Order: sequence, then C-alpha cells, then structure tokens
Amino acid sequence: MSDTTQETERSPLEGTMVWSLKHVLYEVNPTLTEKLGISLRPIMNWKETFKGDSQWDAPLYFGIEIVNTTASHETMDQISFLSFYIGYSTWEGLCVFVDELGHQMDNGQNDAAKDQLFLQILAMIAVRLGSKRLTWKGRPPHPSWYDSNPVGPPDILEELHIFHMDQEAMKVYVNHDSSEPSLSSTVPSLDRSSVEVQSKTILESSSFASHNKFSMRLANANNLQDAQAMHRLVEGLAIYVKEPLEDIHCDASNYLVDGSSSHPLYYCFLLETEKDRNSDGSEPAKKLPCGIGVVYFGHSHKGGRYLYLEDLYVDESYQHQGAGSLALKVLTTLALQMNCQSFQWLALDWNQPALDLYQIKMGAKIQEGKKVTRYTDNKLKEFANGFSTTLEGM
Repeated sequence: MSDTTQETERSPLEGTMVWSLKHVLYEVNPTLTEKLGISLRPIMNWKETFKGDSQWDAPLYFGIEIVNTTASHETMDQISFLSFYIGYSTWEGLCVFVDELGHQMDNGQNDAAKDQLFLQILAMIAVRLGSKRLTWKGRPPHPSWYDSNPVGPPDILEELHIFHMDQEAMKVYVNHDSSEPSLSSTVPSLDRSSVEVQSKTILESSSFASHNKFSMRLANANNLQDAQAMHRLVEGLAIYVKEPLEDIHCDASNYLVDGSSSHPLYYCFLLETEKDRNSDGSEPAKKLPCGIGVVYFGHSHKGGRYLYLEDLYVDESYQHQGAGSLALKVLTTLALQMNCQSFQWLALDWNQPALDLYQIKMGAKIQEGKKVTRYTDNKLKEFANGFSTTLEGM
C-alpha cells in the first residue's frame, strides 16, 4: 500500500483489502503464536517498517510482518515479511500475486512447510477477496509439498515464458534520449488522473500521433462501447490462442467496474483504424477498434514498480501492419514515463514470431528458470482450507 505519509484518501479497493487482510490475520494468529511463536500483522507504512528504502507509491501492494512473539513485548522483532500485490486478468478479474514469502525467516522451521503455510494464508486472503487465482513465480527443484499436498500440486505453466525489460532496454527500444527532462527523478503517482495525463502526452507526441494507419487511445473508464470493444477483442485473443470462450468469466460490465476507480485494476488502450468512407462520400471516416493493450502496475519489494502487459491483441485482418509494434512502443514509453523499473509480460513458447520480436527487436529477456505457478478456482479454496492441517504437521 502507499506510504501513509503521502496517502490522502484510501481507494475503496484498498480499504477492502486492508479489512480482508486484518480479518484473516485475526483468524490465524492465535494458532501461529501457540504453535510457532510468531504473529502476523499488516504493514501499514512501508517507509517506517523499512527505514532507508526508496519512496513508496504502490496502492495495491500489501505486506505482512512476521513477528517473533517469544521475545518480550519491548524487544519483539520482525523476523521477516510476506508481500503480495493485486493484479488483473481479463478472463477472471482481480488476482493475487505473491512477491515475498518470508525467505529471511530463520527460526528452525522447515522452509518447504513454511512456504506452504504462508502461501495458504495468502490463499485465504485471495479467497476472501473473491479472487480465483493465487500466482507466484516458481523455479525448480519444486518443493516436496507440491506432490504431498492433499489438493495436489499447483499448476505450473510450462508453456509460458516470463519476459522483462529493464529501463535501459526500454530506452533503447523507444530511442529515448536519457537527457530528456521528461524522465523525472521523482516517482509519478499511480492514480488514474496521473496515468491519463502521461498517456495523453505520449499519444499526442509526434512519435505516435502521425502513424499512417493506426491510432491508439486510453479507453474511457465509464464508456460501455469501449468496454464492449474490449470484451470482443479479449474473445478474439482467446480464439487466436485456441482457448475456449467459456474460460472467460468477465464481460463488459465487469470491465466497467474494475477499470473505473481512482486506482483501477487495469488500463485498456484501444488500437483503432479508420473505416473507409462510402464510395459516394455519404459516410464520414469512423474510428474502429481493432486491437487492445491491457496493462496494470505491479510492484516488487526488490525490483520496484513495473508495468505488466496482461493482453496484447490485434484483429487478424489487421495483423502484421504495424499495430502491435505501435502498441508496444507506446506502452514501453508509458513505463518509462511512470518511472517503472521494468516492463513485463508472458508469451507462449509456440509463438515464434512474437518471441523473435520480443528478444531481437525489443531486447527483452526471458526470466530463465522461473515459471508461472498458481492455484485457481476450487483448488485455490481447498488449498486455503488446508492451513490448519499444514500447521499441525509442523
């Protein structure tokens, strides 16, 4: 969450998050204290908790201190911490992503069991929020509890590569002169009005406003037609990657709600092309949505703020004409303007043209050894419900 010294008004979602977080910790703390001698408490002020850290402005990033309760009250120390952020899926809505999992903790407990226990606590929070996903980046060798866990192992998405670009790679890709004053040393706010201003400035710049075939704009937060266009294009992406449409559980009404607050869960950029006039000139040219770029801002305790590309899709009749490249350059520029430390996304391992674009033309790198790992739907609920059983076995 954002530093409370800077926070002026908590968004409705952030308030819901804090309530859910406190409610789950109230449930688990008595048994954690009795069994392990630890207690969990929400981090309300990152700057106070991690003195000397850089400026924090991450309204949808949350932390939990792990505190040693065997010491006296006066000397009660933080052992480690958990952290997670709220992301978005155009198919399933709000999602919870794990960032830190208490890996500095050293109190004699088995690391694998501890990881499972803490993930189950985060799963409880995810379920209470109505999220259908708890996701983290796993790497082999996988812990033994993946197989011994009664609900079965998490899903490991072997077919997906995790791509990222750091700031230097982003600057090279968009030919950004590092001496330009637009890249301020300050961190722009992540509220919608700030993102709208930065997006408008980028899209009206000479680099992007003069594209001869496509234009791009930030979708209006409360516009039903924009939300419907987004839904149509999300379905187009599902068809393109050969996934069933029934796997998409969001529609235009969900997109309207999730994208409309002061700190929305996502931002949708619409790619548009002009519809030709009738031969008799009776109908004026009209902008038609032909593609989307859906992004949100994530945060990592170690890596800082980043922009995450959830979906990029162009209608098949407009592919290979420059629309996708336009979107990628606009979004990379936005990441730089918002002072993101990196730009990240996923890519299917069979889409070789896309992999070549990302690696050769953009200079993006694959996070080797890391794979998207997650529990979803009913399996997520069952995993969360196993907290007590895991704790009893420790």
